[in-house]
Amino acid sequence: MLTNRRYARMIRMGLVLSGFLSLEVSAALGMSTGPTDNLYLDMDLSQLMQVTITSVSKKPQTLGNTPAAVFVISQEDIRRSGATSIAEALAMAPGIQVSQISSSKWSISSRGFSGFISNKLLVLIDGRSVYSPVYSGVFWDAQTTMLEDIDRIEVIRGPGGTIWGANAVNGVINIITKKAQDTQGGLLRAGFGTQERLQGAVRYGTKINEDAFARFYAMGNDRESNRLKESGLDAGDSWNTMQTGFRADGVVGTRNEWTLQGDLFRNQGDQILFPYWLSTAPYVVSKHTDFDDNGGNLLAGWQHRFGEHERLSLQMYYDYAARDEDFYNISYRTFDAAVQYETRLGARHDITAGAGFRHIRGDNEATFQSYFPSRTDEVFSLFLQDAFHLIPDRLIITVGSKYEHTPYTGSEWQPSGKLLWAPSEHHSYWASIVRAVRTPSVLEDGGTVTFSNLPPPYGMGYVASSGSEDFAAETALSYELGYRWQPYQSFSFDLALFYTEYDDLYTFRPRPSERGLDLVFTNGVAGHNYGAEVAMTWKPKSWLSLAGTYSYLQSSYKPDTIVSPLDQNISDLFEKMQPMHQFGLRSSLDLTHNWQLNAWLRYTDSFTGGNVTSISAELPVDGSVDGSADLSVNLIWKPRPDMECMLAGQNLLNSGQLYYNSEHLTPPTEIKRGVFGKIIWRF
Repeated sequence: MLTNRRYARMIRMGLVLSGFLSLEVSAALGMSTGPTDNLYLDMDLSQLMQVTITSVSKKPQTLGNTPAAVFVISQEDIRRSGATSIAEALAMAPGIQVSQISSSKWSISSRGFSGFISNKLLVLIDGRSVYSPVYSGVFWDAQTTMLEDIDRIEVIRGPGGTIWGANAVNGVINIITKKAQDTQGGLLRAGFGTQERLQGAVRYGTKINEDAFARFYAMGNDRESNRLKESGLDAGDSWNTMQTGFRADGVVGTRNEWTLQGDLFRNQGDQILFPYWLSTAPYVVSKHTDFDDNGGNLLAGWQHRFGEHERLSLQMYYDYAARDEDFYNISYRTFDAAVQYETRLGARHDITAGAGFRHIRGDNEATFQSYFPSRTDEVFSLFLQDAFHLIPDRLIITVGSKYEHTPYTGSEWQPSGKLLWAPSEHHSYWASIVRAVRTPSVLEDGGTVTFSNLPPPYGMGYVASSGSEDFAAETALSYELGYRWQPYQSFSFDLALFYTEYDDLYTFRPRPSERGLDLVFTNGVAGHNYGAEVAMTWKPKSWLSLAGTYSYLQSSYKPDTIVSPLDQNISDLFEKMQPMHQFGLRSSLDLTHNWQLNAWLRYTDSFTGGNVTSISAELPVDGSVDGSADLSVNLIWKPRPDMECMLAGQNLLNSGQLYYNSEHLTPPTEIKRGVFGKIIWRF
């Protein structure tokens, strides 16, 4: 854990980089305090608060008038952060815990329940869900969208089930890419570094006709391995990705818009699996192996406007993903179709209604370590929401609910009520009460995962977790309050307070079987968490922008009954698996019209990371993760309007840092310091 002295030193370093250094360097270089050629820095904060978002209500609304804890990561934020993956960029949002496990794996969660597979956070790319139906959560190594093509990332903390359905319990992340007409011409990116050994991308946008545009892209990354925490040896976790795709957008007449897009990817890497259980002696080994992940998707959307306040939208997509590892071999095919209708009734009611259908086919192969049944599932949903303008643009009450029928738990209702009060253009208050559910995955309904196979006297023999058809949906009831304040065009403040009650969380109940001992998934833990999230932005000068975030989280969970020590162990794990405090400080500085300096300081409090090994009480592992401070700095040079060069350093305060302990089968791995450079040429 960081000492108070070191902690204070980290804060001072961040303040120096974001404040004093910026001002003094600018003075030394004789910088102009007038307007720059940077759109982001030239935009005042009143314009930023008017940024249009769509993820909260599935329809356009301004950020300042949204009754939810939402944070927008813009394309300029991503560019200046120096992030090389979507996972890294998400750390800019308050309340989001981003912990890198290895070169290719992350634990990303909102308001607790962290893990390699964080099962209470729904993630979408252009409205297409990338939440795995087989194993819950998101495989972040497979989400390699070209960063330059991202328009924005809308991060909602708190439940979004009324609009998005099951599994949007603690948050929704919607990654929205640019329209094809906004990416015309060519782009070529090339980079290299110590950890980012090689990165490259090419994209070309063209005009099909007066009403249609298209782009095509291909990209690839090759990343170096890290080192094991205990021994300092190579962690064997090198990783490389390849992806290609296209997007086309167009209009038909003055009332119709359409989009068609698709991607193909292949994701490969090395890894060490430990403990890797065998059916015969020596029963457990450390295995150096690899993984192969590939897939593709095709999405089509159409929208018709009947009038200014009335439109009909249709979206369909097909998604295929297959993951081949020694631990499991899973694949699934998803077809999803959704229709949405928006209209205004009178002068006060904005009605949004929709329906959806999802067909999922999973084809999975059994191994000694795991078994996921092959099955076909269908999900049906309906939702209705009414935004009632008691006082136009000042006082709005939004009520609605989503009905969803799943093959696992049958009918599920997810209602919500929200209130927005904006007494003036500088202040807005909001409150909400939302119910959300997380439905079981294939694993929890009928799968098996081996926890141990150590015979007595060395262990308990064969121990596995087993799914159960009786496992019900986990539920959450969340109460939120928020306040947004913008006293000046150069300063904004956003505060969210929340209290969430959880029920029917999973635990395990021991059940003897012919193989040994099955730990059956059971609903048996309840509790609550509460906290606060703050985001502030300040532009003291036209060429300097500062952004700060802070989040506080406290949790308490208890088993309904204690049948075995596992009940208390899992409850304790739920309480300790997320940091209590997190903060971030970013500065963006235009040194001259073609030189930019950016710094990003982050601090994450200590917490406990858990895995199946520690749960099974075999080969016990100290799961504690010390608090850590990270500093990333980059310098951007634009020698000419069509070219950009970046030199960046990541994790500069540590030669190697453990961010998450031994999640899943990955031994504790320290993420090494990295330096990289890249060049972007637009033509």
